[in-house]
Amino acid sequence: MDLKVPYSKITDKKEGFEAAKKLIPDVIAKFGVKADVKSDDVTNTLNAKGTGFDAKIEFTDTEALVKVDLNFLLKPLKGKILETIEKQIKKVV
Repeated sequence: MDLKVPYSKITDKKEGFEAAKKLIPDVIAKFGVKADVKSDDVTNTLNAKGTGFDAKIEFTDTEALVKVDLNFLLKPLKGKILETIEKQIKKVV
């Protein structure tokens, strides 16, 4: 995992997952890219796939785990991307 965001506002992974489902499309739009976002209600995970990147957010009992894979051209932006994702997730968890 590239990033772990512990819960501070919620106590239930389902609550965080539901809030993040609404939030993630806006986060992706901030970067000006198109992505296909799929949610899995059974495993409480969100997967986003777009041109040059794959992102996965998994909600566990105590934290949100973020994994981002970028193509060669986007790798220099990984820190900024993770920072933005962390900031947005902290708003809801």
